[in-house]
Amino acid sequence: MRLELDRRTMLQAGALALGGTALAACSSGGGGSAGGGGGGASGAPATLPTFRLWEGPAPDFAGAADGGMDGFRAFPAEPARAIDDVPGDGEPITFMTNIPGAIPPTREANSFWRAVEERIGSPLDISMSSNDEYEDKFATRVAGDDLPDLINVPPNVPQLPALLAAKALDLTEHLAGDAVLDYPFLANLPTESWKGCLQGGGIYGVPVPRGLARTSLPIYRRDLVEAAGISDPQPTSFEEFLDLCREMTDPARNTWAWASVPTNYLRQMWSCPYLWAVDDDGRFTAMWELEECEAALADAVTMFEAGVVNPDAFTANVGAQKQWFAAGTAVFVLDSYVAWNQFYTDNPTLTEMRVDMLDVPGRDGGAGTPWLGLANNNITAFNANTEHDVETLLAVANWMAAPFGTDEYKFRKFGVEGEHHELQGTDPVVTPLGTTELGIGLQYIADAPMTLYLPGRPEVPEAQFASQQAVLDRLVADASWGLYSETSSRVNKQIQDTINDVTNQIIQGNAAISTWPDAVQAWLDGGGEQIRGELEEAYAEQNG
Repeated sequence: MRLELDRRTMLQAGALALGGTALAACSSGGGGSAGGGGGGASGAPATLPTFRLWEGPAPDFAGAADGGMDGFRAFPAEPARAIDDVPGDGEPITFMTNIPGAIPPTREANSFWRAVEERIGSPLDISMSSNDEYEDKFATRVAGDDLPDLINVPPNVPQLPALLAAKALDLTEHLAGDAVLDYPFLANLPTESWKGCLQGGGIYGVPVPRGLARTSLPIYRRDLVEAAGISDPQPTSFEEFLDLCREMTDPARNTWAWASVPTNYLRQMWSCPYLWAVDDDGRFTAMWELEECEAALADAVTMFEAGVVNPDAFTANVGAQKQWFAAGTAVFVLDSYVAWNQFYTDNPTLTEMRVDMLDVPGRDGGAGTPWLGLANNNITAFNANTEHDVETLLAVANWMAAPFGTDEYKFRKFGVEGEHHELQGTDPVVTPLGTTELGIGLQYIADAPMTLYLPGRPEVPEAQFASQQAVLDRLVADASWGLYSETSSRVNKQIQDTINDVTNQIIQGNAAISTWPDAVQAWLDGGGEQIRGELEEAYAEQNG
């Protein structure tokens, strides 16, 4: 069974950002089907906020108008302050969030944190947890009715519309339609991202957009590939791809092509949908059900048997695999445009390292189907019991969303000149102190549609833009985005973890590929079929 996917709205979430430090967002993503949508008691959801583009500096590489990301070789020489008023009210504002990397120093030992408080005009009390701990901490604080003013809402929260209706402010009257224009940098956020804030008929938060920036394709060490005598590694089929992987593997030198099996890349070669597809009649099909998904799994088995994947791939965590890539013991990782920047900023001493990204070919030639990253990293809800005026919290969120080219953006991402960054030309290059202090999680309150940009490395946005333009017209999104499934919010992680475990067992040779249809049926019986029905119902309601 092969589905032709409708691209009407696939790229609307794409004008997102990479500019900034190595401290970019990293949430688990999960299945999109627990996301927003669904009408309230009246059955009529709120009007989405009006989009109004902020006219910033002219890019060196113009992509946003076509649904992509603009690129800049350098930061503007004289960024102007875009917000005249201090957004805070002088009283402490509390916030809870996950932090993907090391937890930074506390306020008392963190000059950047204190500088942020001075700029926004309020103390900012931030409760931070690691990615692994955050969902449990969130659940504990919900149960104890101990929520801060600003709440980073993690993915896959059970009964999310009811939870937000009980615990969060309904922001509809402040943000729906043209009301958002009072907050011009929130109005500058993509419409697709706002769909994730639409819960139970109302707008219950502000989005932290990602989309195209989180699209994952093979990132590779161009310096190592060229050292092997390969000037153009782009494969045109799976067979060419496998040959490339064999050529870049040398176990005797502790080097393998891949840090892990790129199963999702193989699925994109087979033009599988991203989790869910919907046809013209509103019928949903899960990726797992398609014969192409099983065929991609067979190719993953072939790759692992060929010995081109690090043998410790299934026991090492993502952090270790990124270290293999930096050390050159892995040449390829499946990762995003955000990670592309991170490999440079996390490894400043690797001056010889050059990073690039492969396109996705069709399995037997032609073009594959790349997947558009999920529109949001998270949404930020406002506590219904906050003592702050809602306008104050929205003004703070608007300040956090000030875009590339503004003084606010430069400060938020790079801190104070001479402390957290030094200018290289006009580029704010982060210092060791900046690396230590900047990651306090401001980007999870709200964030801007940034740009393809890396301070001091003008060649990087140029390569990123070329990669983006190669895939832009073929990107497909998860069709469940913006639709709410209660069953998905309760069981999606469990049934997806189970089918992923079966996938890994088959790849390693611990189970036969003939067991795959049973695994798919177990996924359907465990909640997948019910999720399909709820998505179809939500889709019909949303589309009349």
